[in-house]
Amino acid sequence: MDRRRLKVAILGAGTIGGAVAMALSPHFDVCATRRRGSIAPGLIEAGVEEAPSNREAAGWADLVILSVKPKQVMPVLEEISSVEGPRLLISLAAAMPTWILERICHIPVIRAMTNTACRIRRGYTVYANGRGVSQAEEDLARDVFRSMGSFDRVDEQHLDVLTAMAGSGPAYIYTVLEAMILGALKVGLPRDIALKAAAHTAIGASCLLLDSGDHPAELRDQVITPGGVTIEGLYELEEGRVRTAFMRAVFAASAKAVELAETVRGQAEVRDSVENPRGVN
Repeated sequence: MDRRRLKVAILGAGTIGGAVAMALSPHFDVCATRRRGSIAPGLIEAGVEEAPSNREAAGWADLVILSVKPKQVMPVLEEISSVEGPRLLISLAAAMPTWILERICHIPVIRAMTNTACRIRRGYTVYANGRGVSQAEEDLARDVFRSMGSFDRVDEQHLDVLTAMAGSGPAYIYTVLEAMILGALKVGLPRDIALKAAAHTAIGASCLLLDSGDHPAELRDQVITPGGVTIEGLYELEEGRVRTAFMRAVFAASAKAVELAETVRGQAEVRDSVENPRGVN
């Protein structure tokens, strides 16, 4: 299929869905829906069409991207399950395993997680294929993910934990950057320079980490000189148990993602036992 003519429907153009729509709009024909209210004016300005319903969006599309909360997944998929048209579903819904999605929508499913940086095509997307995904369909999804930034295929068992990294990670980074900016303001640095210094430092450090392949501790040690400025700051961070705090944050967010997944799986099993009491596929 010609990449320029691919029709992509995004069901749930909230924070993440809207960011994905913004990333894809220069490259694909995109329509979007939102459960409450209209899609953001910026999306319309970017060329995203607002669909009147999920059914109409799915019926128009070649590929559907589902970006709703876990509790909304089943109602939305049941709404579009009888629609003919889309040949692939990409689900960005946290905690929803592919086997549940496949039973409801009856088309190949790819489960993925991304973050808001995809809005400027600098996101990081991780994905796992469902059982019925062909190589051509995976290639199609990778073309979509490429328009959003970097991406990697992973085992689905890792996606709940990666939700706490790829999905929630920007919130942790923004917290660090805000703290750095506030510290700079305390000693008199102008706000605009403090913001640029913090942001560009984070960008440069991340790019160097990816480019060098070195362990973060090695790169950190290269900045430290005996009795210098950096070790003084690091000492204060260690006093505040910053590394432990971030480790606990990732662990807690991961545990919450797993808890959500177990709840959703339990609901799906109850639903399946009611609709299919004898276990007939």
